[in-house]
Amino acid sequence: MTSGTSEAPAWHSVALAELDRILQSRFLRESKQLCALLSHAVHETLAGREDGLKEYILGLQVFNRPPDYDPRNDAIVRVQASLLRKRLADYYEHEGRDSVLRIELPRGGYTARFVPAKNAALGVEPAVLPQAEDLPVQQLGGGRYWPALLTGMALGALLVTLVALWLNRDRWPRKPASAALWGAVIDSKAETVVSFGVPLFFAGGSGFFVRDTAVNTIFEDTRRVKHLGDVLGYTFRPQEDVYTGIGDAIGTHHVANWLQDRGVQTTVANSNYLGLSDIENKNLVVVSSARFQTLLQQLQRPNVFPFDPGNDGPGSGFAVLNPLPGELPFYRPTGTVGVNTSYAVVSLWPGRQPNTRILYLSGIETWATQGAANYSIDTDRLTDLQRRIDQDPPNGPRGKKGPYFQVLIRVEGKNNRVRTSSYVTHRYLPAN
Repeated sequence: MTSGTSEAPAWHSVALAELDRILQSRFLRESKQLCALLSHAVHETLAGREDGLKEYILGLQVFNRPPDYDPRNDAIVRVQASLLRKRLADYYEHEGRDSVLRIELPRGGYTARFVPAKNAALGVEPAVLPQAEDLPVQQLGGGRYWPALLTGMALGALLVTLVALWLNRDRWPRKPASAALWGAVIDSKAETVVSFGVPLFFAGGSGFFVRDTAVNTIFEDTRRVKHLGDVLGYTFRPQEDVYTGIGDAIGTHHVANWLQDRGVQTTVANSNYLGLSDIENKNLVVVSSARFQTLLQQLQRPNVFPFDPGNDGPGSGFAVLNPLPGELPFYRPTGTVGVNTSYAVVSLWPGRQPNTRILYLSGIETWATQGAANYSIDTDRLTDLQRRIDQDPPNGPRGKKGPYFQVLIRVEGKNNRVRTSSYVTHRYLPAN
């Protein structure tokens, strides 16, 4: 428990200052519920009222649930606490990496924990850091109580060790799994627009729509659509914003949620309604099947894995310019009954303004596009990609190493549903 004296320990002011910084950070400031939960947990813990930090009580006091609220049927507290833990981890990986005191919400409970950070012994008076007897204690099995931190002597040894670690901080593995692909987006204070592609349909009236996958702009050959209209007695006219691919929609949803979980201010938009002014000083993520027309065609970014719709050849797919040994010059979908292999490309380009990025997640089919989205937010896949990029030489066969690149991935599916996404190859892109 906290000290029984009327005057709060000096380290409480450090904890409250750290709480204010977290609440004002980009990781929490947009979420009133997470701010309320963290603030309540910290203040109640500092006041020694840990007994009130129970799921049912939090549901009533923080999330305004009625008295008959049943936590077994309403998981609001558990869900928000889980999300809060993720946001705190992201905060201390970025904005809060130099904080002298870390605020944590350990799993299995809702009592806040206060931990001196790695640089706590540098330029900070020990008197303002929590001592073992001042910190909240956690109840363990058998009803016994143990200090949340070591005793004063052990804490001193711990701080000595942390000083040594700090002095060797250049050796720390600071790169998160997502650094190469998402680092600039997550670290940026810019808003991120996540947009989904929309295919071109033709409307014949009375709710009758036709889609020709070989026609994606009004300037392309529409003779097949016209012939079908003549046969059926309909006059088909171009009609946008009717439907989009299921994979595009699911992929957009997953990516937007993933970014929001990491404190990125995110909006979702229809790519047909986006203009250059809409992405001014913003990051842009486009989740769109390769056939669909988006703002990216206007931006004309470099592309070493160009898409061929296959209108005049053996089928659609991605070409590989200057393939390396073991690589194919062209990657096309294959499959048997119910089981399919397709391909997608993840592209990272510079944005329109400094310190912004454009990310394009694009598959041959809509389900392959979802596979690209899944790949881009999967921790294991991102770790593997980061390892490959870290191992590349400064100027090797995949191009001059830089922050912009494209990744060709293989997507395995069954009945048009994604099963796995895996790496095929990658190339570096010029900055402009």
